[in-house]
Parts: sequence; C-alpha cells; structure tokens
Amino acid sequence: MGASASSRRAWTVVVLLFCFMLINFMDKTVLGLAGKHIKEDLGLSDTRFGAIGSAFFLLFSVSGVVVGFLADRVPAKRLLTGLVLLWSVAQLAVALPASGLAVLVGTRVLLGAAEGPAFPLANHTAFSWFPDRERTLPSSLLSVGGATGVAVGGPLLAVVIGQLGWRAAFAVTGVLGLLWMVAWLALGGEGRYSPRTAVQDGDEGEARVPYRRLFTRGTVLGGLAAGFAAFWMMAVAITWLPQFLQRVHGFSLEQASLTAAGTQVVGIVFMLAIGGTSQRMMRNGTSSRIARGVVGGAAVVVSGLGVLLFTRAGGGAAMVLVMLLAFTVGNSFFGLMSASLAELAPARQRAALLGTVTALASSAGAFGPAVTGAFADAAGDAAQGFQHAFDLAGGLMIVGGLLGAALMRPGRDRAALLDGTAPEPIPASR
Repeated sequence: MGASASSRRAWTVVVLLFCFMLINFMDKTVLGLAGKHIKEDLGLSDTRFGAIGSAFFLLFSVSGVVVGFLADRVPAKRLLTGLVLLWSVAQLAVALPASGLAVLVGTRVLLGAAEGPAFPLANHTAFSWFPDRERTLPSSLLSVGGATGVAVGGPLLAVVIGQLGWRAAFAVTGVLGLLWMVAWLALGGEGRYSPRTAVQDGDEGEARVPYRRLFTRGTVLGGLAAGFAAFWMMAVAITWLPQFLQRVHGFSLEQASLTAAGTQVVGIVFMLAIGGTSQRMMRNGTSSRIARGVVGGAAVVVSGLGVLLFTRAGGGAAMVLVMLLAFTVGNSFFGLMSASLAELAPARQRAALLGTVTALASSAGAFGPAVTGAFADAAGDAAQGFQHAFDLAGGLMIVGGLLGAALMRPGRDRAALLDGTAPEPIPASR
C-alpha cells in the first residue's frame, strides 16, 4: 500500500471511529434528555433516577480493564464489532413498550459494560495508524466525536422524545449502532503500528515491562487523578444537566437540549484547538510533559473553575458563557491523556494500559450521578442541592487537574521504564 493510500485508509478509520464515539455519546445522552419523562412514567425519585444513571458505570470499569488486556491479543475489528452489537441490543430492548424499571436498570448495566472499553479501544485502534508525534490530533478528534454526539444528538433526540416518546429515542440510537457496525465491517481495521504487525514505531522487539512498574509511573497516577475528576463531571452533566436547566432555570426540554448542543459546538472548537496546539508543540520539540501533561491538566483546572461559577452566574447569557468553560474545556484532557499513555507504554501493552487507566478514571461515573441525586433530594430546594453537587465536582476537577499537570511526564517515565533506572534530567526538547 502506497503512502497516500495508507494515509487515506488511516483517516477513513479515524472518521469511522469519530462516528463510533458520536453514537456512543448519543447512547449516554438519551437517559438525561428523557429523564423527566422517565421519572414521571416510572414514578422515580431523584435519588432512584441518579442510581439508574450510576448503574451505567457498574461494569463500565471492569469491562474496560478486561477488554484492554484482550485488545493486545485480539484484533480490534472483532472487539469493536462486538461492543457495538451489545450496546445496540441494550438500547433496542428499552424501546420495547413492555419494558419497565428492571429492564431499564439491566440494560444500563449492559450498555455500560459494552461502552466502558469504547474510548480507549478507539484510541488504541487509531494509534495503530500513526506514529507517536502524530497521535494527539486523531485522539482529540475522537473526543470531538463524543462532543458531536451531544451537540447533534441532543436536539435530534429531544425532537424524537417530544414527537414520538422517550422509548423512540432509545430505538434511534440502537439502529444507528447497527448501521455503524455494517460500515465498520466493510472498512475498519488496524494499521501498521498495531502490536500484531511486524513494523512498530521504533519498538521492534521491545520487551514488555512489569505492570507494577508501568502502573505506578507519575504519568499514570496524574492521568488517573485528572481523568477521575473529568469523568465525574461528564457523568453528572450527561445525567443531570438537562434537568438542572429545566427545574432551576425553567428551560423546556428543547431549550435545554439546544443550549447544551450550542455549548458542545464551542467545545469542539476548544478540543480541536487544544489538541492541534499540543501536536504542533510536540513537532516543534516541546516536551510531552508540557505539550500533553501541563496543557491537559490546565484544561481540567479551567473547567473546574467554570463549574464553581456555573450555579452562581445567574441565568441568561452569563450562565451560558460559563457553561462554555465548565462542560467543554476539560474534555480535551481525554485525548491528551490517551496520547500520553500511548507514549509511555510499550506497543504490546498499550491497549491494556489505555483500557485500565480509562476504566479506573471512569469509575467516577459510578458515584457522580448518584451523589448528585442524593444532594438534590436531601436539600429539598433543587437549586441548592445542585449547587452543592456542582461545587463538589468543580473542586475535584481543580485538584485533579493540578495533580495531572504536576505528575504527567510521559517522555521521562518511558525512558525510566525502558532503562530500568532512575531517569536523568531531560532537556526541554525531549
């Protein structure tokens, strides 16, 4: 395959994975958008609805670890096909008229198990087509795919819910998953930097390192701290933000979905700009500590500050402007974290590291929605309850982002792993 043909194939796969993440986030978003209707239909309290949101993350982390280790041995084409088939079945089951609370809870658990490995596995697959210095932008595009799922899917699903009922929205996302699976089987696959190919990104014959040493590097610990905080906020926003806008600020479902969608459109610009800037910095010789660690950690801190301001900004344009920071900038961290972890790990352990770190970080989703629901019920006043919940989320993001910026040094940590000795100081151009 010639260079131009290989490049076209690489970006075709990235586009498919972009769509994969778009559908993935539409699947996640539908519960929050339909939350008011589901609660009324099934007679649920805030606490119970929050528990349903957290049920999504019950097996999310476990499956992320398991599939991460499998992906170093099993072709990604098969794994991604299986995941999409499972999450499509889960969505379609909720669409059945006879399904009730038990089916909703059970399918959220199944959906979480199928979607837990999605982002790290998508990154692992995309990275198999690019060398290290060119991985930040593809990874950022996958994060943009998730934001696009909220921006495009939110208004679309809100219309479906308003016109056809909340179950129809689950049907739409299930069918989209099946359509994607057909396209992936025809056009998807792994590239020349896959651990199953003979050609590696400078890693030919590179030995594995003990996982104990791999998982205790500062890059991993910093990524976990910032990633946990960012996932906490993401899970809370997906589950509760539409209801916050409706109950506290009097938005209609359509207004809430359009406001969230507009915010995500701006967020896409932020993610592309931050990801592109990071990649240019790497090409120009800036250390990955700065280009990935400091830039990514700072993005999480900025979002955390925005979250603290969110419930204090009043309403109208001021609140929307704060939303642009609170629920978008921090999402750029996920792409930079994935690129940092891929830089750190030997190629044959890349998927396991990506899957495990993302799984542990995303365990925040098992707590964030439930804690937010408990705050809303306990406070009596929805505005006060949501403020306490968002304050907690903002504080977590500030602390996590600072730790990420301080600890993530993938170039130095990789050198230490491969040398088996304490690292020497490195020049800024490393």
